Amino acid sequence: MQGNFPLGTMITLTPWDPQELWFLVSTALAKRPAVIAPFVTRPAETVLNRAVLGLAPASAAANGVYRLRAARGKGDGVVVLQGSAVTYAFVNEALPLIDRAGMDLDIYYVASAELFDLLPAAERAAIFPEEHARVAIGITDFTLPTMDRWVRSERGRSHTLYPFRDGHFLGSGQGAAVIAEAGLDGSSQFAAIRNYLSGR
Repeated sequence: MQGNFPLGTMITLTPWDPQELWFLVSTALAKRPAVIAPFVTRPAETVLNRAVLGLAPASAAANGVYRLRAARGKGDGVVVLQGSAVTYAFVNEALPLIDRAGMDLDIYYVASAELFDLLPAAERAAIFPEEHARVAIGITDFTLPTMDRWVRSERGRSHTLYPFRDGHFLGSGQGAAVIAEAGLDGSSQFAAIRNYLSGR
């Protein structure tokens, strides 16, 4: 759905948290596109207390891309997330491991590439600087090409996690088992980020 329509006529929405839906849908409707394509979260997902977890408020999703959590210092690296399943696994499983390991990361979430595209250039650059794209690793529920814009180095792309990374379709079954088969569970995410950072 992305990249095949004139700017503003098609808007995809990829929230990870049900709290983001209101902000994304209302912002998308205000842009008056021909088509809005929401890829929504599962109704049974636990709604997390983002403030307690030190995460950006759900309202930040209205910009399309936002920093889910900022590095506390200079930052060791950049992670770009897209998709509900991988982001829940990241927040619930990988993030505690990252914190215990003392990694200091800028973590971004892509809630709508098109809403981000409709922002002024200066605002886009302030939200997601070009230099962050050059050092980022991606983790997505979707395909590798959905990360190409956010992960600009060959090394970053080669370490990016996505469902078909191992060259086959995934089996069916419980969501957690399929995520683990894809290597998208929290411990696999942590290992991929650690390996990427250690080799830089």
